[in-house]
Amino acid sequence: MATMYKTPGVYVEEISKFPPSVAQVETAIPAFIGYTEFALKKGASITGEPTRISSLLEYETYFGSAKPETTIAVTINDVIVNGTIERTIVPAQPSTPSPYIMYYAMQLYFANGGGPCYIVSVNNYDTGGANNVLFDDLNDGLDALRKEDEPTLLLFPDAKILGEVEFYTLYQNALLQCNDMQDRFTIIDTHTSEDVEDDSFVLRDRISLGKDYLKYGAAYYPYLETILDFHYNETTVAITHNSEDSQALADEIEAANSALLDIQSVQNDSPALTTDLSNADIALQAMTAGDALTNSDSIVTPLQAIVDALNNTVTAANNAVTAGNDAATAADEDGPTAAAATAAADAVNTAITAGGQPLPDLITALEGHITTIEGAGNGTDVKNESTAALATVAGINAALQSVIDLIDPTLIDAIAAAQGVDTNGALDGMMLSAIEGTDSAAYNAIKTAINAMPVIMPPSSAMAGIYARVDNDRGVWKAPANVGVNYVVKPSLKITHDEQKDLNVHTTGKSINAIRSFTGKGILVWGARTLAGNDNEWKYVPVRRFFNMVEESVEKATEQFVFEPNDANTWVKVRAMIENFLTLQWRAGALAGAKPNQAFYVRIGLGETMTADDILNGNMIVEIGMAVVRPAEFIVLKFSHKMQEA
Repeated sequence: MATMYKTPGVYVEEISKFPPSVAQVETAIPAFIGYTEFALKKGASITGEPTRISSLLEYETYFGSAKPETTIAVTINDVIVNGTIERTIVPAQPSTPSPYIMYYAMQLYFANGGGPCYIVSVNNYDTGGANNVLFDDLNDGLDALRKEDEPTLLLFPDAKILGEVEFYTLYQNALLQCNDMQDRFTIIDTHTSEDVEDDSFVLRDRISLGKDYLKYGAAYYPYLETILDFHYNETTVAITHNSEDSQALADEIEAANSALLDIQSVQNDSPALTTDLSNADIALQAMTAGDALTNSDSIVTPLQAIVDALNNTVTAANNAVTAGNDAATAADEDGPTAAAATAAADAVNTAITAGGQPLPDLITALEGHITTIEGAGNGTDVKNESTAALATVAGINAALQSVIDLIDPTLIDAIAAAQGVDTNGALDGMMLSAIEGTDSAAYNAIKTAINAMPVIMPPSSAMAGIYARVDNDRGVWKAPANVGVNYVVKPSLKITHDEQKDLNVHTTGKSINAIRSFTGKGILVWGARTLAGNDNEWKYVPVRRFFNMVEESVEKATEQFVFEPNDANTWVKVRAMIENFLTLQWRAGALAGAKPNQAFYVRIGLGETMTADDILNGNMIVEIGMAVVRPAEFIVLKFSHKMQEA
């Protein structure tokens, strides 16, 4: 501004009457520290560099996707119910799950309302060997965030694979950084999620910092079963297929094999049968007319046993043929089960009908001969019956030889191969990738079942999204509690009212916030305490985070006054600037009080916040007091009886 006017004319001077304003800083900018598939931006590596993104697509562009699981197994059970096969597909959680869950954490974060965030890729997840999560890598990623001003939340999705001591040491280092920089907050997971009492004890035992550090973090429990889909390699998904239909086929084939053994017994007994028939003929010729055939039973009994065995053979063989044909049809005439069924059916069918002298004909001949012998024994025309009996011997021997000729190595091998069919179905032992081209319906059903299997996640990434959602909807002063968790089927553990008592309020002061499932309400975050749960100043998450926001916002706004004159003119501007900002916060509902002067105060000036020595030393001191609203954590309803008055 000109101080001297030398040339005649009109001069315009603009005089500043309004104080500068305070711009509120972002409150929910989380930083995810962990491993990624790659870390490239415009072809250059960004490993170890905090990188700002604003969407899942941007994450995929710079950092890739999840590491495919390689230990997923699927069991298929086919059960026959009322003649119809009913199939169930049961996938199993990966036996050795990948510890790299950064991608799933990002999905959960954005699904719960997350926005811009930072990614610190400490390494590619295949570097240094499979499943290699290192404390030093994650700690280095934490150190890299010291150079970034914008992040306000810290979390480590991949840390749960670390040992217990390293896991909680990492979170203690994060709390130390928060206390040092005073502009960020740590969302803490528990190391495991198996037992409420044990998991909470370990967290409290391992995090041993004082309340000045604990106020910068909040823990959430338990882990969450999500609707996220596993990434997996189809060539590694092994299938176990159990089928009652295959068992029925195996039973029929076993019956066919028994029939084969019966035929072999006829072969083995044929010399004795011939001898018996010859002896019967000699006995018949020696006897006079009308005499009884005393040894007829000794001949008839073994012959009848052979007839019964052959009848059973034909019945079992016909059943095996039917079952084999049905099984081949059910299997679409393809695959090992259908091939074995067809082989069994063909082999047994050949044993029944081949050779020009079928088994039924042999049975008829033997039954006729038995009748002849029995007739002779009953005192009929012995000579004639004897001659007829002798004449049938040659025919029966020829029939036996016809059956014996069927029992060759080819038939035996065919039925033996058919016996190899067990209770395993057609898909047993196959990999998912091989099924797509042979049975698309089963392939799609298996993929659907795998996708329905929950990915179990630590809650920190979901909570980071909820923090962002609540901040945007209401404000940082609103407790991120009594709000639903999206993309979650259920908590991995069901926490009761009594169990939450020790989680929420504990003698150590280290509160743990529960995530619970309520009938008719869904899955809700049911706690809003920091780890400093017994500290009346900093026990609540929204109070700590609101102060973080105000402190950083005012700090950045007052930087413009550095090196300004430390006098009343500057003090008035600073006071007005901060009061205007806090008035806006009061109007939004962040501060308690019926009037602004009941909600906050701003003090600055000589004799008020500064001494003459402070001014000589260049110190401008501003004191700010705020009555931040606190959540109604316990609502107490008191009831009493009212005396009757009329």
